[in-house]
Amino acid sequence: MVNKLSERKHKILKAVVEEYIKDAQPVSSGGIQSKYFSNISSATIRAELAALEDMGYLIQPHTSAGRRPTPKAYKYYVKHFVDRAPLRKEDVALIDASFAAKFSAVEDIVKTTAKVISDVTNYTSVIVIKNINKVTIKQIKLVGLDEHSALIIIITDSGIIRDKVIKLNNVVDDEFISSASLLVNKIFANKKVGELENSELLVQQELSEFRELFDNVISILHAYCEHSDEDVYMEGTSKLLDYPETDIQSAKNFLSIIDNKSMVVDLIDDVDDIEFSVKIGRDENAGIEKCAVITAKYLVNGKELGHAGVIGPERMDYQNVMSVLSYIGDALNTVIKKKGEDDGEEK
Repeated sequence: MVNKLSERKHKILKAVVEEYIKDAQPVSSGGIQSKYFSNISSATIRAELAALEDMGYLIQPHTSAGRRPTPKAYKYYVKHFVDRAPLRKEDVALIDASFAAKFSAVEDIVKTTAKVISDVTNYTSVIVIKNINKVTIKQIKLVGLDEHSALIIIITDSGIIRDKVIKLNNVVDDEFISSASLLVNKIFANKKVGELENSELLVQQELSEFRELFDNVISILHAYCEHSDEDVYMEGTSKLLDYPETDIQSAKNFLSIIDNKSMVVDLIDDVDDIEFSVKIGRDENAGIEKCAVITAKYLVNGKELGHAGVIGPERMDYQNVMSVLSYIGDALNTVIKKKGEDDGEEK
């Protein structure tokens, strides 16, 4: 049964959650009465706090102590009070500066994203990159560098690109580059990375002098999706331990999950068609005891790139985290599209 809160309980619960988020100290009736509700008596505030405790929104660690929110209170707070707000100027400057560099590989962009999310929010960040086997190759560009080396640029439909300098025994002149470009795109263009095995017969049918080049392309693409279907990048894994409410048991629970890649993926990679997912505490489906997890889906060129998540204490600054993830999502989309455009140009 859902408990419907009166307007007064609604406001009192908001005040308790925000005070606890700020200080991590149990909140007293006198404290919020003097700060928020000077027109309501302390006795009335105490009665409302007791009622909220009976309803499961608050807990009183000790008889004489104030109260702190439960996961139910945080969920109510996120649903009714949290909205994205403009970021502080210094956070915007840090994010913009982090993405201003020219990145040589997508992994560098993703690692930068994980680091800047953690730095700005001061929580643990996680990014899960989606299954690369489903990415379709749009174009492969070849750029001759010298007599025996060339740059391979692989552009996909998600805007993610790979580039690598390779060495060849063949003489890499303009004629070789022109012919090889036609052949390699004939074989690989419009193929999904997961279909690489099916390209072997086509490769065998082409001119043998290009076999070495084809093998290099296949090697690059295989390396792109080796180890697992998803890549996980993390930053700030020890930051949760800095918060005063983190006890030994909750620290062990947190560390046991982030040390397990598949558990991290399950925790972060389950957003369906919603922009943000918020998990508070642990329930029958997922989550971490005494932690909150906010996950955002990131799109590039309209296609799903992966998910970014922030893991922190239950009293995390939900509004700031959502604002950071939203702003970085836009920045990440811009920088990856720009990289695709830059590397797609003739060099």
